[in-house]
Amino acid sequence: QWQANPKQGWAFTTSQGYLRMFSAYKNDSVKSAWDLPDILAQKFPAEEFSATVKLDFKPRHEQEQFGFIIQGSDYAFLSLQKRMEGNFISFNQCFNADKGGVESETTIQKFSHSTIYLRIKIKSGAVCEFSFSEDGKNFSSAGNSFTAKPGKWVGAKIGMFFSGKNITNDAGFADIDWFRVEPVN
Repeated sequence: QWQANPKQGWAFTTSQGYLRMFSAYKNDSVKSAWDLPDILAQKFPAEEFSATVKLDFKPRHEQEQFGFIIQGSDYAFLSLQKRMEGNFISFNQCFNADKGGVESETTIQKFSHSTIYLRIKIKSGAVCEFSFSEDGKNFSSAGNSFTAKPGKWVGAKIGMFFSGKNITNDAGFADIDWFRVEPVN
C-alpha cells in the first residue's frame, strides 16, 4: 500500500512487465522519509525473512533518490542517488523520526551499472541487515544492523520509494523487475 493517497504518475506497470516508479517531487516540507507520501510498502510478512529487489536505476536529475526502506518510528534504507559525480549507494537512518529525528546518510560507494540488487534480511527481534549487489550473486554489506520499530498505527513495514527535488515531466525512473520475499538462510 502507499504511505498516502497515491498520485497519478508515481508508478505504473510497463508492457515489459516492470513496475516503473517515477521520481516524485519532494517538497521542502518533507524533512525525512517519515514524511514521504510515495512509499510503496507492506507490513512484515513473518518474524524472519529476506526481501530482495532487482531494479534498473535510470535517474535524470541530481538528487533523484530510490530507497529500499524499513519504515517505522525509526527507519533505515539503502539509497541509490544521482549526484553531480555519478550514481552512489548510501545507507540512511533516522531514530525517533515520528518526533522530528534527523536523518543521517553514509555514502558507501559509487556504482556504474544501472541494474542493481538490494536486499534486507530481517532476523529475530526485528534486526535488519542491508546489502547490495551488481550481479545478484555476490552481496556486500551496507551500513550497520538496524532494529525495526513499529510506526504509529501499524508495525514496521518494508517498501520502496523514488523521489527528487525537480518539478518536471521528464523525471527519472526505476524499473522494478521483481521483489522477492524468502525465508532467511
